[in-house]
Amino acid sequence: MNYLFEKLSDNIKSHSNIVLMTHKRPDLDGMSCCIALAKIIESMKKPAYIVPPKEQVNVSLEKGMKAVVDAGVKINFMEDSKIINENTLLIILDTQKPELVEDLNIVNQIKDVFVIDHHINSSSHIEKAIFEYINSNKSSIVEIITNYLKYLGKTLDKSIITIMLAGMEIDTNNYNLKTTEETFKASAYLAKMGADIFLKQEILKVSREDFIRQHNYIKNSYYIKDKYLLCEMTDEIYDNVDLAIVADEMLRLSDVEVSFAVGKIAEDVVGVSARSMGKISVGIIMSIIGGGGHITDAAAQIKNKSIKEVVTMIKLAIKEG
Repeated sequence: MNYLFEKLSDNIKSHSNIVLMTHKRPDLDGMSCCIALAKIIESMKKPAYIVPPKEQVNVSLEKGMKAVVDAGVKINFMEDSKIINENTLLIILDTQKPELVEDLNIVNQIKDVFVIDHHINSSSHIEKAIFEYINSNKSSIVEIITNYLKYLGKTLDKSIITIMLAGMEIDTNNYNLKTTEETFKASAYLAKMGADIFLKQEILKVSREDFIRQHNYIKNSYYIKDKYLLCEMTDEIYDNVDLAIVADEMLRLSDVEVSFAVGKIAEDVVGVSARSMGKISVGIIMSIIGGGGHITDAAAQIKNKSIKEVVTMIKLAIKEG
């Protein structure tokens, strides 16, 4: 991984300013690392700007970002494209797919693009990227950026370190998925740098109402195949996190090897969160319907289809996969 860190440092130093971006409807993994990397870049005496979310962020991210701001850390969001010039570098974290980036227009405006992702290699790539690092063996972008901090010998405000740790826990479903020895080492390093465990727990807490609501959804689940459990959400609009939580919780049931939560995440978009204990690759199943991810953790966003139509697509993908 040192080769990645050398290339990243060289590119930061050789550009006049840096723009950081993650995926649409960002989570704590991608956004905490945008904030962390922005502060690393600023320590190298380079200006860094984060592309802000266009749509509402999830509750854990809202609480995490508030914790950072309350700690006195300034988050420099990109307010307009006037800062972009011929020597601007764009770093995209937590996605390799152009259709999933926060703002494709900004991608098209910037000549030099650097991509870091931990999802399964996809057929859809940002073709103009000057460098692309994709490692699906890593639990999260947090794991990668934590190792970059270690490589540089730098530390950050403990509020940023804390939201990074929270992001890692979410992406690994409390270290139950995509977790290796290296994941635990990165987690321990964040703790060593001063992650506030109590603040992290507060960021990850959900309200009683949300807890009951999320678990009630599981009542709508049914088996589409032996040990394959699927939950059809109602017709309201959900956050990606809701789908992820439902898929995670269903996987905890004793007779479930694979779980799917399917629901609308926008008026014309149906989202799917998929989880597996590891014997079956949900990454392959999701890639068949236009999504992607890891063996144990994957997702898809399908436009202009009903929930029922997406469920049919999943059933066909299971047969094909």
